[in-house]
Amino acid sequence: MARPPIRRLSLTGTPAEMGYQFGEALRPQIERLYAARIKNALAQAKEYGGRTIGEEALLSISRRCLPFVGEYSPRGYEELDGIGRGSELGLLKIWTMNALTDLRDVAAYGDPSLFRPIPEPDGEGCSSFLLPEAQSQDGQAYAGQTWDLATDNLPHVLLVERTPKGRPRTVALTTDGCLSLIGQNEAGVAIGTTNLRTTDARAGVAYLDVIHRALEEEHLDAAISAVENAPRAGAHYYYLLDHRGEGAGVECSATVHSTVPLAGAPYVHCNHVLEACNLPLEAQGTPVASTTARQRRLPELLSHPGRTVADLKAALADHHGGNNSICRHDFGGITSNGAMILGPGVGKVWAVHGPACEGTWIEVPIGKLP
Repeated sequence: MARPPIRRLSLTGTPAEMGYQFGEALRPQIERLYAARIKNALAQAKEYGGRTIGEEALLSISRRCLPFVGEYSPRGYEELDGIGRGSELGLLKIWTMNALTDLRDVAAYGDPSLFRPIPEPDGEGCSSFLLPEAQSQDGQAYAGQTWDLATDNLPHVLLVERTPKGRPRTVALTTDGCLSLIGQNEAGVAIGTTNLRTTDARAGVAYLDVIHRALEEEHLDAAISAVENAPRAGAHYYYLLDHRGEGAGVECSATVHSTVPLAGAPYVHCNHVLEACNLPLEAQGTPVASTTARQRRLPELLSHPGRTVADLKAALADHHGGNNSICRHDFGGITSNGAMILGPGVGKVWAVHGPACEGTWIEVPIGKLP
């Protein structure tokens, strides 16, 4: 039986007002997600960096990061503060919940002397694509991805539609109490991400801060600049696409980035470093078997011309490769928590809750056709 359609929540007003609405509406769920993410971050700091820390140590890292967030993304900071007030968890804990992977990397890799070998790599990760206009049936460019995370995050996934004062309306996949994760705005700018691990993790802004900030922009170049110039705490890959079919992939460590413009072939990025500038920084803990298998498989599914949205949904539901497949079902505690297809050229997004193979996709209009 198919999983029900993804939950939806609409927020309107100033960033502070939208944040308070978000926090108040989902207070119990946010409390549970915070507890789950703290547990996950502490366990992975131990697994990947050999460091045993507690919740207070993680919160102390967040205290050093928050000034960067306020300077880089004032509106995002205001919304986070509103979520903290509405949920009654407070700003510090809410940002810590939002910043899971970056804080885990700061905790794990901040001291190289604590690195140690780890067991056979697990299946953590996401699989993303940029599909150029020449490869689609309707002549439009598309982007999308699976979003793979700890299975206990699955109940907290939802689609948030924001109508902010003074900025473009957005639709984004995310979790209870969190900023945008994968999304598109009404100006025709879309962005998503996959996780990387590099050893230059530091105090800075989290990946959700970066994505939320980029979605404030009405032009692709400004959104790309928001990614490139962010004082990032940790490594991520970001892909961006606009309604004209122009796009780019930006592979970032905390301190270095490389931007690859979308050309005539599909561009796929999973969870290992592809760019030479970041190779010396890649950390232990990268899920090598999983990410390289998905990096080979997804281009095979996208390389034929005439791809449709149905084909893209099928690619994100693909099980080729077993435990290393694109679509994940609680392998090593990791599940495809959701998936999204972004179509800024057609003014629509498609989203599904959980593994794409068993979910009910919904279509949401967002933006004006060029």
